[in-house]
Amino acid sequence: MAHGTAHGRFTQLLDAALAAGTLTAIATGGALLGLGWREGEAGRVFRLAGRGLLERFGVASSAAPLTSVALGYVHHLVVATSWGVLLAVLVLPWRGVTRITASIVAAAAYAVLALWVLPSTLRIGYAVTGTLSGVVVIGAAVAVALLGSVWVAVGEGHD
Repeated sequence: MAHGTAHGRFTQLLDAALAAGTLTAIATGGALLGLGWREGEAGRVFRLAGRGLLERFGVASSAAPLTSVALGYVHHLVVATSWGVLLAVLVLPWRGVTRITASIVAAAAYAVLALWVLPSTLRIGYAVTGTLSGVVVIGAAVAVALLGSVWVAVGEGHD
């Protein structure tokens, strides 16, 4: 019986973490669109990320401009969701104010890692968010997503 309870808790945590990963992809995707709009092209960040990924594989990105945008978008979905799930697994076991504090600290830790440690392929927003201003925007979006996942978890009885 104890094994079933532990398995049930793990399943609940995983469900809540996947929801947080989805919220992270949505929140950071919106932030990236905003960064692009500021530069005059909403899909700019996705295009540049896709271009960088294509060039890593030796493909001339100018030969496939739509592929660049699509690849950048897929990169965003995978990386942002993965970071959201990972950070949620660290945050969601906490309760109350500690969970809120942990969400903010986790988002700040991600921002620090993205700015000084992570290679561009592991960053939300690829190389475009390698500057302080880009990291702050993405870090804030990650914090909002993690804080939002707190209420999703509570609403679904995962608290």
